[in-house]
Amino acid sequence: MKISLLLLLLTVLLSPSCVSQHFSSVSKKIENTCVKEKGKWTGQMFHDLWIKLYNDGKLDFLNKGFDTLYLLESYDVESGSYLGTIWNGKGTLNYSYNRGTFKVEPQHPFTAYTIQLIEKWDTVTLRNEERINAVKLPERNISGVRVIKQGTKMSIDCIGFKEFFRLDRDR
Repeated sequence: MKISLLLLLLTVLLSPSCVSQHFSSVSKKIENTCVKEKGKWTGQMFHDLWIKLYNDGKLDFLNKGFDTLYLLESYDVESGSYLGTIWNGKGTLNYSYNRGTFKVEPQHPFTAYTIQLIEKWDTVTLRNEERINAVKLPERNISGVRVIKQGTKMSIDCIGFKEFFRLDRDR
């Protein structure tokens, strides 16, 4: 009885750190898969921001696990601001980050249409929209990620594209 109680207590105490450890490894795998060249970049990497958000309790909806996780991220060179949306079937976080400060945003920093295309993983339409409706000034690059977990296997898909906008559809 004492042993089973001790095991239960250890499981409860260690499970948050296991989830954190798990998310940290998923985040690092995303970075390793999607960031081809870090080059001379001295700013924050999105992996660093995701871990900060997770450790601050902003990504608690991931604690219950996920089948599919989506991320949209962008960096504005002029302002030094990072914009992001992280979501799955259990929750969403929209955020901005500038000079060491996070702001949780009530609205998506990306259009509903962009989010819909990422959820469908319609890369052909994304490329077509980018070609036809890319915002010229200020030009902003967006990174989209889809993580699918099936048991112990995980697949990570990445796409980078220019922000696009069409007034009649995206207001």
